[in-house]
Amino acid sequence: MLEGMKMANQGMLAMMAKQEVIANNLANVGTAGFQKDTMLVSSFSDVLNKEMALQGLEEKGYYQAGGGMEAHGALFFRSATMYSQGSLKETGNAFDIALDDNGKGFFTIQTKEGIKFTRNGAFRLSTSGHLVTQDGSFLLGHKGPIQVKGDNFSINNEGIVSVDGKEIDRLLITTFDDKSVLTKVGDNNFIAASGGRVSSDYRIKQGFLEMSNVNAVKEMVDMLSIMRAYEANQKILQAEDQILGKANEIGKLR
Repeated sequence: MLEGMKMANQGMLAMMAKQEVIANNLANVGTAGFQKDTMLVSSFSDVLNKEMALQGLEEKGYYQAGGGMEAHGALFFRSATMYSQGSLKETGNAFDIALDDNGKGFFTIQTKEGIKFTRNGAFRLSTSGHLVTQDGSFLLGHKGPIQVKGDNFSINNEGIVSVDGKEIDRLLITTFDDKSVLTKVGDNNFIAASGGRVSSDYRIKQGFLEMSNVNAVKEMVDMLSIMRAYEANQKILQAEDQILGKANEIGKLR
């Protein structure tokens, strides 16, 4: 009975974590370049098997002993970002820049904390003439922060930046073969645990913004499913509690 209550409680906690992730996705439906998150739930046995594979233990002759870990092991959950291309929305603003590359690459920006990466192409012109994010971080080209000194500013499909018809730089687009090295750090930005590489496999759309890759309808459907699963675990917990109460009554001396 206590084991059943424990598992129902873990199920409720997992559903609450999933609900928080979905709520954050829905809150960012209109955020340019936002990459949705999902919640991954694994049993202790799943985690153990993956670690054994990573350490090469099975190749060394080690095997997991059977015995109920799937049913009685703790649940582990973590959020993971789903990288994919969002829809492109035309704005007509010359400083709005969209990456069209099936969600592979990132704009490279220089922040106060160091180099970060983003797919949010809503840039603006600073008082010093630099292209910056909404919080003032510098958009980087191959030569460093991009500065616009002139009247006519344009970026072609290959990311070549021109001012008054003269090429001044090319956007520094970074891609990662293993996106697990990326971590969300707020403001729609990412940091990398290890270096990426310069990408040339992209198209730039000036005057467009890439919207979030969140499908609001699917998120709502998932939220309803999670609510039902939470309620089911709640009923199991209540039933186990009632059974435990009855057992205590039977065990009393009269």
